[in-house]
Amino acid sequence: MLSARSNFASSPAITVSAPVDGRPLGVVSPYPAAAVHALVDRLRGDQPPWRSSGVVGRVHWLTRFRDWLLDNRDHLVELLAAETGRSAAAVVREFRLAIDAVDYHRTHGADFLGAQWTRPPGVPNAAPSLALAHRPCAVTGVLAGWSYPLATALFAAVPALLSGSAVVVRPSTATPLTTRAVLDGWAAVGAPPVLAFAVGPEAGPAIVDTVDSVHFTGSPESGKIVALRAAARLIPCRLDIVGKSSAIVLSDADLECAAVGIALGGLAESGQNCHSVERVYVAASVYDEFVERLTAEVLAFGADEPDDTGAEVLISAAHVEQLGDQVRDALARGATVRTGGAGAGHRFAPTVLTDVAPGAQVLTRQTLGPILPVVRVADVERAVAAANETCGPSASVWTADEAVAAYVAGRLLAARVGHNDVAVHLVPPIFA
Repeated sequence: MLSARSNFASSPAITVSAPVDGRPLGVVSPYPAAAVHALVDRLRGDQPPWRSSGVVGRVHWLTRFRDWLLDNRDHLVELLAAETGRSAAAVVREFRLAIDAVDYHRTHGADFLGAQWTRPPGVPNAAPSLALAHRPCAVTGVLAGWSYPLATALFAAVPALLSGSAVVVRPSTATPLTTRAVLDGWAAVGAPPVLAFAVGPEAGPAIVDTVDSVHFTGSPESGKIVALRAAARLIPCRLDIVGKSSAIVLSDADLECAAVGIALGGLAESGQNCHSVERVYVAASVYDEFVERLTAEVLAFGADEPDDTGAEVLISAAHVEQLGDQVRDALARGATVRTGGAGAGHRFAPTVLTDVAPGAQVLTRQTLGPILPVVRVADVERAVAAANETCGPSASVWTADEAVAAYVAGRLLAARVGHNDVAVHLVPPIFA
């Protein structure tokens, strides 16, 4: 059988650099399509004994894996901070989320996967009863993103492993090192060889073309490609899509509270959270005052941090350029920069844009950066309509009226809507 690491010599190695200072952190070898196919074939062959080990056997190895993660916490957190450019506090939170995910599924695995008995409705079905049993897909592919690379990989891989699937994880080429180190930990504890790693531009398509189910985290554009490719093979596909989360500030809102909350929601972790606020719609009667308050909060954001440069670290220079393109497009359509508006290298200044015209890229395209476009709206109906023009995973409504907040939340297309709060969306209830 073809080795999963053959043909590497034909593809250039991927050098991973630290966003903060550009220093090289490590090198990974990209997997060509043939190597991915061989890897998935090998996983499919190793999966039946893993499935046969039962929930108790699989929980045993997940427990040992959890213990290894805790024993190697300092190294993993340091590596995660280096390759993502995020603060120590932020990556510790991500590490804890990953541990929580492992513990949650370890604890509840027997409940999730145990046989269930039910009796179908209707007189003809009065006698028989049905047993519902869960069967795993042989191999699950996990295509993780560069935002929260550790958590997004384990959020999908752990329940698949628990179910009895073998799993191959493809991290982003921007952040593969922590994922590789974590998956090495699975082998280090002596666990069965049912968790594997593949990276590179050919790895994602090859995984979707060969696995039995796929979980994708990333942009809407890439998600559509994955969904169509999976649909062509009629395999299960789960998409965790980043969108354009919105905030709506109504005329009776506590403007100070709204400005603080929205600044946090848009700038925390450099705006590179999938629930970050990326659009702000404000009632015309309080627009000017809110903009002044928000601008002041953005100017002060992070000012008490040591070695503050006045700019947020982003994942790559290419991403900084994309944010610059969005700002330039908004300015060409008549927008005004209240603060920030530019970046260089891996850094982009926290930015407030006003008078942003409908159709501007900063309102319609994924940003994942520290930019807050603020749009004036006539009333709540216009705000809801504008927010729904582009979907996002989260939204927030800022108003003193709980009934109005409930009304707006019921009409927004976002999956989660907060009332006078965005912080809850930074750690969404993923296990509900």
